[in-house]
Amino acid sequence: MGKHLWVEDDEFAMALAEILGDIASASEDALFNCVHDALVEGRDEWAENAPKNLGPYSKSITYRALRRKTGVEGHIFSRKPGLPHLLEKGHAKIGGGSTVAQPHVKPAADYAFEYVRRMLPEYIARELR
Repeated sequence: MGKHLWVEDDEFAMALAEILGDIASASEDALFNCVHDALVEGRDEWAENAPKNLGPYSKSITYRALRRKTGVEGHIFSRKPGLPHLLEKGHAKIGGGSTVAQPHVKPAADYAFEYVRRMLPEYIARELR
């Protein structure tokens, strides 16, 4: 028969807390890395589908990933404030009429969110190895 190993409750609790702390740390790192990669993918998707006739607009698209106490925060944005909204939704023209909306931001955001949903389990598994 197998041998029994007896440990005190406090020792077991400390060992379990250490294991869970390692898992939490690895999960936080995996989440940050996954979100960062999703931001890169989303930025590339946004820039690729941005209207081409605006010159430097697609080069103005960037991202920022931040670690917060409450988790990870990520933003993809253009350094040309207001322009993405006007392009995405369309706008009124001087002299009447309006421009045609050119949706390119929402599809990129959806792509980035889906990337995180799809890839996060892989990132966590990789961190725990």
